[in-house]
Amino acid sequence: MSAEVAYLDASAVVKLLVQEPETAALRRRLGGWPRRASAALLRVELLRAVRRAGLPRLMEGARRQLASIHLIRLDDDLLERAAGLEPITMRSLDAIHLAAAVGLGADLAAVVTYDARMSSAAQAIGLPVIAPR
Repeated sequence: MSAEVAYLDASAVVKLLVQEPETAALRRRLGGWPRRASAALLRVELLRAVRRAGLPRLMEGARRQLASIHLIRLDDDLLERAAGLEPITMRSLDAIHLAAAVGLGADLAAVVTYDARMSSAAQAIGLPVIAPR
């Protein structure tokens, strides 16, 4: 099976909700990957980001985005894989996201992130990373 799933973190999904300089490029690039995935943790991260920004009008759009993304369940195996990822300096939430991305295997096209530390961590474990601009 060819790589056809884009793994999105919260930094990417927020750009789909709020018009930012990268939004148009991100939408164009994601058009080539109709399948999208993220750890179920995205639900908490995205909804809290919308609340923190004081943008309740975006809550419905955030929920629509979540409904369009396959949310990978955080089970014991995934959490154990996350705990074992290197480098040891990787942030815990990044490790959970990256363990979920690794679990996609050959289906993973790329990790889509605009977070520099997440990008570095993904590259450190050999995952393809993009941040369309």
